[in-house]
Formats: sequence, structure tokens, C-alpha cells
Amino acid sequence: MRARRYPLPPQPRARVRSTKAKKISITVDPTVLREVREVVRKEGKNLSAHISETLARDLRRRRLQQIIDDYEREHGAIDERELRRVREQWKD
Repeated sequence: MRARRYPLPPQPRARVRSTKAKKISITVDPTVLREVREVVRKEGKNLSAHISETLARDLRRRRLQQIIDDYEREHGAIDERELRRVREQWKD
């Protein structure tokens, strides 16, 4: 069987400047919020851009996990031997 081809998820921009952005209300642990605000401030970003980038990264990770799950369902679990082979190919 042929492996499925999946489109690559779009990469988030460094700063989110979409006029189509939607305002939402979320509840966040105060300690987490305080630490994230500090990190974001040091990076010169704003909190909304950071959250948008984080959500986009999470979506990419979930899509990649789905690709792995589909592959393993069709071909079996990916073992260490296969991972070593792929890592060697990446080095070339």
C-alpha cells in the first residue's frame, strides 16, 4: 500500500497581525499566567501573539501525531531500528 500524503500544516507567523483575529475569554492558572507574561515580555512579544503561536504549534503537533498513528496502524509500530535509519538519512 502507498503511504498517505498529508499537506504540511501552515507555519505560524512570528507575530499574529490578522484583522480576522477573534477575541476570546479563557481561564488560566495565575502562576502559569504570571510566568508566561514574564517570558513573553522578555521576548518582546505580546500575550495574544504568544497564545496564538502556541495553539498553532499544538495543532501541528496533533496533526503530526495523527500521521504517525495512521502510519503505525497501517505498517505496525515504528521501532528503534527504523528511527536510527531515518536519523542517519537526516545527517546526510
